[in-house]
Amino acid sequence: MMYSWWKVLGLIGLWTIGIFSAALAQEPLTITYGEPWKELIEPTIAEFEQATGIQVEAYMVPYGVDMVEKVSLDLAAGTATDIFMVDSFMIPSYAEAGYLYPLDSYLASWPDWHQYFPGMQEIVAFGGQHYGVMIDTDVRMLWYWKPIFEEAGIPIPWEPRDWTDVLTTALIIKQRCPEVDAPLFIPMGTKWGEGTTMQGFYMVLLGADTPASDRNRLRKWDVGMWIGESPALAAALDFYRKVFVEYELCPVDPHYVPDVWGEWRRMMRAGEIGIGLGGSWEWAEFWPKAELPSVEEREAVLGWAPMPGSGAPGAPEIACISGGWALGINAATDKPDIAWQFFEILFTRDRLGEWLASAGKIATRKDVTQVPAYAADAYLVDVLRLMEYTTYRDTYPGYPTVSFYIQEATADVSVEGLSPAEAMASLYQKLVDEFGVENVIKIVSVE
Repeated sequence: MMYSWWKVLGLIGLWTIGIFSAALAQEPLTITYGEPWKELIEPTIAEFEQATGIQVEAYMVPYGVDMVEKVSLDLAAGTATDIFMVDSFMIPSYAEAGYLYPLDSYLASWPDWHQYFPGMQEIVAFGGQHYGVMIDTDVRMLWYWKPIFEEAGIPIPWEPRDWTDVLTTALIIKQRCPEVDAPLFIPMGTKWGEGTTMQGFYMVLLGADTPASDRNRLRKWDVGMWIGESPALAAALDFYRKVFVEYELCPVDPHYVPDVWGEWRRMMRAGEIGIGLGGSWEWAEFWPKAELPSVEEREAVLGWAPMPGSGAPGAPEIACISGGWALGINAATDKPDIAWQFFEILFTRDRLGEWLASAGKIATRKDVTQVPAYAADAYLVDVLRLMEYTTYRDTYPGYPTVSFYIQEATADVSVEGLSPAEAMASLYQKLVDEFGVENVIKIVSVE
């Protein structure tokens, strides 16, 4: 029996599609990741290859190499891998440029997605779509030196309820422990870079006013404009003025040394700081690695408390902001389904929880406390309570410039002698000059 030409052509077409599909399936999956995540990624690669039969070509960015710059250059050149690690603050820029594959169709049917803290879902979103899954994160808080508190007669654990409590405690330290150089230490100025904006200014701004209608942020998202003046900005700048000028709770010099991060850590472990705004990683980094005390020794001298809000009506009780690293899929990949298979193998509760515990990282999902290794670390479990309050930066394209202007504003009130109103007026004009008056808003009253 003879086949018709149409049947023959159909069979040839099916055969060709089959060959193409087989060839595509055999193409390696490519991934770029940083060396600090090696112990997480390498076992995932081995399991993925065994489960799928697909080879993975991995490119590890070594310590000392700027991974954001490396990935950004690869994306611009069209040579980026199928999967790559993304510093979460870069997601809006990459998404707007069309570099990231939207993941919502996968997330909708992924049972693990509901385990991620709301802030960790929102941090990878832009324009109503999600472009990554967070691997690890951080939180920020008030660190305090217990021997100083004991000398000053301040009860431990310390639980400040508002800004007045924070400032009053610092003033008590200043009065009763005059040898303490910085009763209250907050990153200030441009030398810290993003450290000033995140560890310092945002932690004050977020608690300054109600979060309703973005009144306590740098960007008003519902109208798509940067905030150049607002009651929250004024209150945050006034908090800096009180700390550095009115009450003289923090010296200026440490903010201009060559290594501001190293100096703040040295001052803390030397007992020269009473209270300091910093990140969750400092539990392991206040001391050089070779000198890191035991957990018991650290607990005897170092305490932490959530950063409270201002106490103004509608302001949050606790202010916190997070960053961290996510995994994203290249929008140019020809195998997004295969890439998502890699995600499902990597982002299991147990694999992530065990790695986070070994690396001393803060979890992005709620159920890691069910992982014995993570549950055994009292600090990592305790600090998770901040994840219910944390948010993320206003990282719309142009944010790095806005952040720099904020850093300058903190120095304007802390060093240059400007009033909060004058510093805010300067900030507004800089934003207008950079982005245009149509893209900058003044918030002057409750809406």
